Amino acid sequence: MHLRDWYDLTRLDHGFLWGIAVLVGEGLAYRGFPPLSYVILGFTVPVLIEVGIFAMNDYLDVESDVLNNRTDRPLTRHAIPQQYPLYLSLAVLPLSVVLGLFTGLSKPFFIVVVFVILGVLYNIRLKGIPMVKNVVMGLCIAAPLIWGNLVIREEILPVIIVFAAAAFTSGFGREVLKDMMDTVGDKATGCTTLPVLFGLKSSAVVVSLLFLAAGFFILLPSFYYLDTLYYRDVYYLIPAGATFGIVCFYMHSLLKDTSYENVKRLRKRTLNILEMGILTFVLGAIL
Repeated sequence: MHLRDWYDLTRLDHGFLWGIAVLVGEGLAYRGFPPLSYVILGFTVPVLIEVGIFAMNDYLDVESDVLNNRTDRPLTRHAIPQQYPLYLSLAVLPLSVVLGLFTGLSKPFFIVVVFVILGVLYNIRLKGIPMVKNVVMGLCIAAPLIWGNLVIREEILPVIIVFAAAAFTSGFGREVLKDMMDTVGDKATGCTTLPVLFGLKSSAVVVSLLFLAAGFFILLPSFYYLDTLYYRDVYYLIPAGATFGIVCFYMHSLLKDTSYENVKRLRKRTLNILEMGILTFVLGAIL
């Protein structure tokens, strides 16, 4: 076993993204750099939840991953003993709930509990229900921003709601892209997804509309007054506009080519879009 195998199992880059999203929510609500205790908790809790959910997913999905030839997954290439992801999940998910208690706040703790339960239910049952699984994954991407806001103040800032909407639509779209990659295995294992129901072309249209909506939400604070940090701020508008342009480019590619290779490439690129979106929010706040 190598560290790279564990990184692939947990998709730790997603966890880091969730953690940074919490810090963005905290920073916007605090109007500055939040106290160190909030920073540590705000980063650690979502990373643990993400690690636990993804490890459990690979443990339960190994049959489908083999059928889909997902050699990027450590269990399919026998790089990690099959029971280890389950042990990891059972260790870190309860720990995330315990750490959630340390905020001393009911709403953030409630969100932690709900999303741990949703993550487990997704792996066990919900990922086989079309639309529901996509909504759950979209919520999992949006929740860190809301959680970070609520750790600092009870009311949710309008700009956080818009950023969370961008995260939700892009997270929803990335899950549909994953389903487009896994169509063969999903059909063989009886898992019903949008691509299984409606085909790759229709699914590509859905993904494109979702990511264009996310790009619109990222641009919105520049033109519609939601927060003084972003309204008519050229330092925010430039990276936000660049993000929207990249979204248009990738979605054009997807509509032209729905082959497995292109969908796999674009799913990786859409993670970069999420990273660019988070960076854009940060730049708009500090410049």
